[in-house]
Amino acid sequence: MTTAVQHAKPKLLASGEGDMHTMLTHTLVWKLAGNDTNGQYAVFEMIDAAHGEPPLHSHPWEETFYILEGELEVTLGSRKHVVTAGAVTHIPTNAVHTFKVLSPIARVLIIVSPAAAAEFYQEVGARITSFPPDRTVLEEIFTKYDLQLW
Repeated sequence: MTTAVQHAKPKLLASGEGDMHTMLTHTLVWKLAGNDTNGQYAVFEMIDAAHGEPPLHSHPWEETFYILEGELEVTLGSRKHVVTAGAVTHIPTNAVHTFKVLSPIARVLIIVSPAAAAEFYQEVGARITSFPPDRTVLEEIFTKYDLQLW
């Protein structure tokens, strides 16, 4: 008996190409969605300005940051690291973390796994349209995706 293997279609995007939306202070440019990777992971570029900083949090998916440009201070648990272009930071499932943009601008390629995690970023971008965000809506979304604030 043979099992059919599904293969995603090849995709090639030039720099700056992809579906774009804002999420809080970040601009996200989606490079690969779950249907491009058989649900294994999604990839997006995050662009943010100095002092962009989400609250300390954890979530049930993995994130990997590849710094394309700029400088971030990444907090992972109780450790802080300054990372610059070319560095990689991996955040395991449920690890408490945050980051702060130290440079005037930062560009970070982010891989989330599984790809279903992308739904969180897209829903925050669609439902939170002002800054500071409506705390009630934000908490509702966090609960839906099992994201914890610390």
